[in-house]
Amino acid sequence: MPVHAPDFEAEVRFLTADEGGRQGPPYQGYRADIHYDGDKEDGLWMVWPRFIDGSGQELPDGTVIPPVSRAHFYIVSGELRRTVHRERLREGVRFHICEGQRRVAACRVTKILSLHDHAA
Repeated sequence: MPVHAPDFEAEVRFLTADEGGRQGPPYQGYRADIHYDGDKEDGLWMVWPRFIDGSGQELPDGTVIPPVSRAHFYIVSGELRRTVHRERLREGVRFHICEGQRRVAACRVTKILSLHDHAA
């Protein structure tokens, strides 16, 4: 369970197995990292998704995530929120959800939520 409000919201499209993505769907509670477009290939950030329904409510843990969905994202490190992510995140920024070095979803930031509110 996140300890603060979500930092931003994004559209998520999971890649098909033919595109190199997952073999099966993820479930709510899924912990994967992100990679910003333009980062070095091995650059991963601990920014975790919580997928949401059409009204913006987070889905219950264990719910199968649709291939195209929206999610709230939570930046795990307060220090990196201040020193890295506040500078990089804007509406329209593209990134990927990764499992290790494998990209499994293409994403685009749609809303900045509480990114600038957290002091820690």
